[in-house]
Amino acid sequence: MRVLLLEDSLALAGAVSDYLEVRGCAVELAFHGQAFLDLANAAEFDVYVLDVAVPGIDGLDVCERLRTQMHDETPVIFLTARDTLQDKKAGFARGADDYLVKPFEMEELFFRLQALTARGRRPLVSTQVLGEVMLDHGAGIVVRNGRRIRLHELQLRILKILAARSPLTVERAVLEKELWGDNMPDSDALRTHIYRLRNALTTPGERELIETVHGKGWRFVG
Repeated sequence: MRVLLLEDSLALAGAVSDYLEVRGCAVELAFHGQAFLDLANAAEFDVYVLDVAVPGIDGLDVCERLRTQMHDETPVIFLTARDTLQDKKAGFARGADDYLVKPFEMEELFFRLQALTARGRRPLVSTQVLGEVMLDHGAGIVVRNGRRIRLHELQLRILKILAARSPLTVERAVLEKELWGDNMPDSDALRTHIYRLRNALTTPGERELIETVHGKGWRFVG
């Protein structure tokens, strides 16, 4: 089980990580919200464990961004000292699957993680609307301002990856790995495909939808 933990207490993060690793889990740690989102964007995990009161982007906003912006349906459990009914209601409203109040038993946390991962991810939403663009992931249909756009298979795959993580930046290495795995093309094929995708998405007078983040990668701005 691959676990990504958001917890700003070094002592608690270490204790949870040590226990879960003894139980056979692989645990990555993030101590503030943006670090968590960057890790979630860069790799695949089986379950997310979120504290609420963390520096920067709090756990509630992290969960909401996972669901609404990144379209990430990995199971989420909140692990927090906030114990009122309103606190729990807020957590589930932002997209949580479970909620465990501190202090807690490590074994109970592990059993809850097992249950969440056994259920698997939520069904992915087929249709995604990002500003002027509607993307039907299942049918492979792209529409901008009422105009249907026909894309080649690889261009469509690039768009799906960027849109799923919008507005976050997708690093070049992540894109290349998802598109080609270990069979990388010899030339700078990715840049060429993104250039063609931009041209297909944009007509004269329309703004660009794919931004280059120099030295990192690209992001879809919708």
